[in-house]
Amino acid sequence: MKKVLICVLILFLLLPACSPQVAATEIPSTMEATPTHINVDLTPAQRAAISQLSKNLGIPVAQIKLVSTEAVEWPDSCLGVSVEGIMCSQIVTSGFRIVLEANGKQVEYHTNQDGSSVVPATVALTWSRSGGFAGFCDNLTIYLSGEVQGSNCKSGDIVEKSLSDLLSPTEIATMNEWISKYGEIKIDASDPAGAADAMSVKMAIHGTGTQKTMDKEAEQVALQFAQNLYQKTMSQ
Repeated sequence: MKKVLICVLILFLLLPACSPQVAATEIPSTMEATPTHINVDLTPAQRAAISQLSKNLGIPVAQIKLVSTEAVEWPDSCLGVSVEGIMCSQIVTSGFRIVLEANGKQVEYHTNQDGSSVVPATVALTWSRSGGFAGFCDNLTIYLSGEVQGSNCKSGDIVEKSLSDLLSPTEIATMNEWISKYGEIKIDASDPAGAADAMSVKMAIHGTGTQKTMDKEAEQVALQFAQNLYQKTMSQ
């Protein structure tokens, strides 16, 4: 009888120590999961801009953030973006200024009302070559959003392509490094004024960095980069 009482007593003493563990497993968690993204209804213009940036940069739509959208009355059919060699009808066009963010950079697009026309507006680099014995008349514009526009005013050819279709990842990384490192850089490699068959070669980098000058070697690399890209753009 004593052994039975002792066992009952031991069991009674052990229960309080065990019971909190059992109770803890039975209490449901009251924490709610935080959503990883918020679904929003996008307008046709917003969808068109996001789709274009996704294609140009070769990244998923999920990696693009919509920063802002502003209704604008553009002064012409080019939606307020002038491009060398392209004539714009002076017709007021209703549309939007859309700012997107991807890869840590913000870019701007101009669209019409229904998104059937989407124009890049954040210029990263321009290059031009004119004159010379061959009578050059070439222009190149690269946008931070990944579009490339090349034109030749003699032939009237205007070509628009994606940067990712023309350059290797290493070449794109080099260009992005310039944009991140330098601010507004202007390079003039033109022949001296008054020289026979003088050729004008100019380039501008519209960077976001703080460095305001390039050494001569870096300038030559940048100029050759732009010339090669122009030839790729117009030949493919």
